[in-house]
Amino acid sequence: MAVAVACVLAPHVARAAGSTNKAAAQALLREGNALLQQGQAADALEKFLEARRLFPSPKIYYNIGQAHGVMSGHEAQTYEAMSHFLSEAKDASPELRKAAEAQRKASRAKIGLVFVTADPPDASVLVDGSDTGPPSTDGPLVLSIGTHLLALRKDAATSAAETTTVAGGETFKLQLRLPPPPVAVAPAPVVAPPPPVAVPAPTPAAAVATAIATPPPPPPAAEAPVASGWSWQGVTGASLLGLGAASLAFGVIEHVRYFGKAHDFENAGCGTSNLGAVQGCASLKDQFDSARTLFIAGYAGAAVLAGAGTYLLWIAPASPGTTDNRAAASASSGWTAGFEGRF
Repeated sequence: MAVAVACVLAPHVARAAGSTNKAAAQALLREGNALLQQGQAADALEKFLEARRLFPSPKIYYNIGQAHGVMSGHEAQTYEAMSHFLSEAKDASPELRKAAEAQRKASRAKIGLVFVTADPPDASVLVDGSDTGPPSTDGPLVLSIGTHLLALRKDAATSAAETTTVAGGETFKLQLRLPPPPVAVAPAPVVAPPPPVAVPAPTPAAAVATAIATPPPPPPAAEAPVASGWSWQGVTGASLLGLGAASLAFGVIEHVRYFGKAHDFENAGCGTSNLGAVQGCASLKDQFDSARTLFIAGYAGAAVLAGAGTYLLWIAPASPGTTDNRAAASASSGWTAGFEGRF
């Protein structure tokens, strides 16, 4: 029944033809329809594609869709061909349009539709490594059942590939971004070589003899070692303050990353009640939840470490030879016991 309907198209093409190649295209359509009736869909498809090359009538998309429709695994090509026919062949007969709509609807359950938003919009979309051009504003990408890798390419830059799995009948929204261009690094300045070192003139023999005869000066008296003013409490307290500063910096970095992941989650059209509706929402939610846990842990660690470090520095004993302010204040007020920096 479908093949018989496809045969009706040849007279329509002949009546609309304005090209010198119309006769050759009409003959190719007849040959293709005969091959399709004999079950040779692949050979028929070649005839239809050649006919469209010679005479680019949108009605030939119906024949191309018919050939794809009887070939296993060609559901995406069938959907695309029938969509072109329905949107471009406005003067096709109602019978052909009805048959095309029915075949497109039958193939819909075995494909997925992906609406791609590209940044920048003129970048080409790569589907499993094949360049499909910039995303169309008229319709989505049509993908067959299975796992596909989608990425953007412009000039020499290519984005990271996004994995999309099609089970059949889905509609996806996917946003792809190219990485920013690398920042040009200024060349290092050329440093002039140092001036040559002047070589002193050789010392006369008499001066050498005098220098040998002069006894060396006595070595300087050894200085008494200076006692270190840091106790173990002071060293440990300073170390804990340093670790607290590092923990605070870690918390700030994770806080910034948390806001970025939350922004991506909102831009992707995700929500807490429909995580499975949009591809990648569950992964984005896990990422910003992890960032939130890490920045809270960083801030809490900074507070604990800073408090412990401050306490140890406060109870550290004063250095030898110095006067502890609290002991001096106690002595001036009549106290007889010195605290020496301790409680």
